[in-house]
Amino acid sequence: MKRKFDIILWGATGFTGRLVAEYFLKEYGLNKSLNWGIAGRNKDKLEKLRYKLRTVSKEALEIPILIGDSHEIKSLNKIVKQTKVICTTVGPFMEYGMLLVKACIDNETDYCDITGETPFIKTNIESYHTLAVKRRIKIVHCCGYDSIPSDLGCLMVQDFSIETFKNPCEKVLFYVGKTKGGFSGGTIASMINMTEKSKFDKKLRTLLKDPYALNSKDDWRGHDNLGQKDVKWDSDLGVWTGPFIMAMINTRIVRRTNVLINLKYGKNFSYQEVMTFPPGYLNKIRAKLFRLGLGFMQKVLRNKMLSFILKKYVLPSPGQGPSKYDRENGFFNITIIGKGYKKDGTLFKVKGDIYCDKDPGYAGTAKMLGESAVCLALYKKELPESYGVLTPAAALGKTLIKNLKQKEMKFNVGIYN
Repeated sequence: MKRKFDIILWGATGFTGRLVAEYFLKEYGLNKSLNWGIAGRNKDKLEKLRYKLRTVSKEALEIPILIGDSHEIKSLNKIVKQTKVICTTVGPFMEYGMLLVKACIDNETDYCDITGETPFIKTNIESYHTLAVKRRIKIVHCCGYDSIPSDLGCLMVQDFSIETFKNPCEKVLFYVGKTKGGFSGGTIASMINMTEKSKFDKKLRTLLKDPYALNSKDDWRGHDNLGQKDVKWDSDLGVWTGPFIMAMINTRIVRRTNVLINLKYGKNFSYQEVMTFPPGYLNKIRAKLFRLGLGFMQKVLRNKMLSFILKKYVLPSPGQGPSKYDRENGFFNITIIGKGYKKDGTLFKVKGDIYCDKDPGYAGTAKMLGESAVCLALYKKELPESYGVLTPAAALGKTLIKNLKQKEMKFNVGIYN
């Protein structure tokens, strides 16, 4: 069935949504190689966005606008059936995303988002995965900083290991290196929302404590725990390591990928993520203070009054973000080390590196989400033959790595001695 649009960007007037619209306009223009439009609830805001985007290109004033409401399925159906792909930034997704996913399933439209909400993804897996497989639809979650570097980085390392040593890595560790930038207000709002709800929902608390929460009871489950809690010395990189706050979603995505790609990573596969700090006693203290800060923040989020103060006066609100200068001058570095065994039983090590010259939570996320949507819209024949409620690696695979490299993200991998 021919569709009017390749991509419709839902929630274009939000902070991250505006950046994705700017990215599409700058990289693909309008009605050239990519036919796209913007959609949301407020027509006036969408028109103001078009006017602001004219600084990127005069074509901005011609961007098609579609109007709908996250809570009205009829309006969503009207939008979704006109496009090959829905690309959405509207969160918290558990509140604003459920009907949109349903509309995509009903209208056989592919979908990608930047959620980091385990309950939202789990609900969609249970509700729609089987039907999406039957209808050959790709519903792809976590296409931003969480969890593109994690999922594609692990895929890159494992593919290299299998090609080079004929075996996958049994243990993969993801190191967050030097980074400049922050998390989006929407990401923080989602974390607070989940924490608040878990206080009164036993099922949600159980889900959030499960390292394999996105795998069903009948799926493969390894022996990973919830991840590193203390500060440790890492001899492979020669750095101090501590807990990484986004590991709670990233690790579950990577473990689900292993199920979706038929245990390509093996039954003994283990995956974890850590923050890194340079060597030296003072940096060890820094790492410990950072860990204490994370623990304090988690306790604050569980307190209704303190979380309200944090949201209102300290943290960025949804729709807010850093200046253009800060976004464009941000960056992130990731190192991934995998260890496995050759056919003769000897140990091998593989090292992967990922670098992006944009801040992770905003400009970097806009690039990763934008290219995920482009893969679904323009390169579907090159993508893995997988359908359902998917992870980025299972849905988009090497094609997305290739496209991101063409957009100046760096993905490198080799033997590590």
